[in-house]
Amino acid sequence: MAPLPRVLSLQPVCRPVVAWLLLTCLALLPSLSHASATPFQANYALSIDGWPDASIQHTLSRHGSTWESEMRAAIAIAEGNERSRFRLYNEKVESLQFVSGYRLLGLGKRYSLSAEDLRALPDRQTALFALSRQVRTARCTHPQVSPCTIRYLDHKGDEEILDYRIVAHPDVTLPIGTLPGIRIDAWDPGKRDRHLIMTFHADIPGLLLSMEYRREGEIASRLTLTDLSLPTTDQFP
Repeated sequence: MAPLPRVLSLQPVCRPVVAWLLLTCLALLPSLSHASATPFQANYALSIDGWPDASIQHTLSRHGSTWESEMRAAIAIAEGNERSRFRLYNEKVESLQFVSGYRLLGLGKRYSLSAEDLRALPDRQTALFALSRQVRTARCTHPQVSPCTIRYLDHKGDEEILDYRIVAHPDVTLPIGTLPGIRIDAWDPGKRDRHLIMTFHADIPGLLLSMEYRREGEIASRLTLTDLSLPTTDQFP
């Protein structure tokens, strides 16, 4: 997610494992009937063609006036994690900090972006939250209409772009039950044979229900929500 734009910093063979962590980011968004932010902890199963299954955890928590989105992924000899802090004000989303770390065969790197680095474009974790709010009112639904465009900073601070369309509003049946979803098809404008099919929860910003990574029409990896906790307090311990 090379499967997607500038996939993390792991070796190419490991890129599909953490591809979905590279979910795109957006600049500050206007208020358009957005759902309220809700803390959650979600666990996923990630199946990858030719690799053992992986586990991924995504936590969205509140810390006073700021929010934190954190993802952790692990598979065989590779693992990765990234964490973002952002603030909501007047229904806009402002990135404050992004840190990430990745390890392969015991070797790893760490990256960080400051609020100054993120002044113009947000980090990708903040964008997962922002994108899931924007798709509720996005109008890029028809193939003959120009797609919506996502601009964001990767873990190194380089700008990336993805295009996307809204393709469905399905009820998604998962191991934890049936949940309302909004499905998008996202792709790198320079690599039209590679697509991310992402389904967000229709009412909980930032929460993915499922994802497929398709390359040349074939499914290369699939992500499925297996467990979800919605705390009654503002944040997880």
